[in-house]
Amino acid sequence: MSTALSSISPPSVPVSGTYSQPATRASQPDSSAQAQAGSASDTAQGSSSTPKDTVSSSRQQSVEQRQEQRVLQQLSARDREVRQHEMAHQAAGAGITGSVSYSYERGPDGQMYAVGGEVSIDTSAVSGDPRATLEKAEAIIRAAMAPAEPSSQDYRVAASARAMAAEARAELAQMEESEASEESGEEPEQTTGAAAETRQEDGAGNERRAEMREAQAESMGRLQRQLVEAGVFARMYPPGTLFSYQV
Repeated sequence: MSTALSSISPPSVPVSGTYSQPATRASQPDSSAQAQAGSASDTAQGSSSTPKDTVSSSRQQSVEQRQEQRVLQQLSARDREVRQHEMAHQAAGAGITGSVSYSYERGPDGQMYAVGGEVSIDTSAVSGDPRATLEKAEAIIRAAMAPAEPSSQDYRVAASARAMAAEARAELAQMEESEASEESGEEPEQTTGAAAETRQEDGAGNERRAEMREAQAESMGRLQRQLVEAGVFARMYPPGTLFSYQV
């Protein structure tokens, strides 16, 4: 999915006063009328009206030139602002931004000035990879907020990217929790197996010790019977002593 980062869509550049082409001088009377009026009156009229017309025309041209200069200054300032704005988007979003598109307005000097613009940017998530999606969302936010004065559209793009980043973080947290649960589930099995082996070893040791005690008791019993049969106990313990022959 692709959207656009744009500068503030401007109205037409404000102009003080009304700009128009310099007015032409009034047309002279018809030649036949001039002939009828006479050469003397024409000369007198021309000498009296020319200075006024010249002053009026000069003043009008001066006003129009000042108005034109103001318009050119405003258009030039707007052109610089728009180009800096869009280039900041493009530089900060290298890899996810497209080309810049400008809208223009013709100035009184005949030149075209940029008064608006936008940069396309890829705002889609990375399928199946929340970590890459998070990194991309952070890059979108940097690109959207790169200009000194972000536009309302820039703020909307940044807000959408923050929402995408939040979803990616939630997915990452869920994945890490699942991995931790799987690891903790394997450890008890290993512990249980080791405990069982230990118990088996203890049981075998107890059996061996019991067998050894039984063998020792049986050996002592045989020895005692042999001593009784040989009369050793009779000599060692005469009648009346407390000793049991029952072995």
